[in-house]
Amino acid sequence: MFDMQKIKTEIEIDGFNSIYYFEFGKDFSHAPEKHNFWEMVYVDSGQINAITNGIGCTLEQGQAIFHEPLEPHAHISDNKVSNNMLVVSFSTDSEIMHYFKNKTFTLDKTSKTLLGLFLDEAKNALGNIPGDYENKNNLHFLHEVFGSSQLLQCYFTEFLIRLIRSGNSLSENVISSKKSRDIANNSISELICDYLKNNIYGNITLKDVCTQFLLGKTQLCKIFRENTDQSPMEYYMNLKMKEAKKLIREKNHSVSQISDILGYSSIHIFSRAFKKSVGMSPTSYAKSIY
Repeated sequence: MFDMQKIKTEIEIDGFNSIYYFEFGKDFSHAPEKHNFWEMVYVDSGQINAITNGIGCTLEQGQAIFHEPLEPHAHISDNKVSNNMLVVSFSTDSEIMHYFKNKTFTLDKTSKTLLGLFLDEAKNALGNIPGDYENKNNLHFLHEVFGSSQLLQCYFTEFLIRLIRSGNSLSENVISSKKSRDIANNSISELICDYLKNNIYGNITLKDVCTQFLLGKTQLCKIFRENTDQSPMEYYMNLKMKEAKKLIREKNHSVSQISDILGYSSIHIFSRAFKKSVGMSPTSYAKSIY
């Protein structure tokens, strides 16, 4: 008597790749990354700078951003306040997902409630929600309560549908404004500086830096010079020479040993670089301070 009316599926989530709830300090940062699935980042408290394809925006409490598959992105604390973040990565081929590209959202009460229900159900599915950024283990619903993974899908799908219905997104111009670009460039430059400092005893090349930060050579050098008045390799060289002078003053190593410690392939290359930077050879510098 009654024919079945088939349900139209606007958004179909195939599965979740990761679910994290992070409590970060005010100095948290990570290098740009990309992956072949969607990622949603929601700031539960505090604020954080989100960098997407070299363009940045500040996300405040109650706001969320989406990163599409293979989109380079990073998240950096503002050095002012700590922050809590919910990060959900998921796989879907639904065409409507293009709506979320280059948009940030200020969540209303209903959307926040749905994320709260999602978090509660994540605990039923996972036992506890990972909060360690270094934990890159695969997601497993090994001890899930009956129906919990399906409810995760339902709550998150409703969350996405309500965002589309409400149209409660910030303008795309907010993300591409000069202020946002400055936020991104400053943050990326700081990350590059930290990366070079942490590898002062290595032999980092410009290609290594570009690979690490998913940026082309021209764009990376332009961003870095605008914020430091140096090229990345000039900055790296200055770091090494400063460390070389420190090691020479400490008198615990020979010049040859210092050359090895700082990652130079030969003492001759090290000596040339030192003389170019300091104005005298390492031996002459050692004599001048002894």
